[in-house]
Amino acid sequence: MRLRASILLIAVAAALTGCNESDTTQQTKTVSWFFEHRDELQATLKACRDNPGERGNTPDCVNANEARNKVTIQEMKDALK
Repeated sequence: MRLRASILLIAVAAALTGCNESDTTQQTKTVSWFFEHRDELQATLKACRDNPGERGNTPDCVNANEARNKVTIQEMKDALK
């Protein structure tokens, strides 16, 4: 019985090992980076809207949304000049 419990515990631990690992190969882009790269900003915003359940709260989506807000404010300021 004790052996069976140990094997079950090891199997569960092995199965959960891959959970909650973030993709470390892609570096998070900053708000200012998105502000300067408008094409990438639009592509990221589209990806975030297309899959909000998986991507909605990722750092790139949060930063892209903030950059979009800054772009909007800048465009409003420019229109008032």
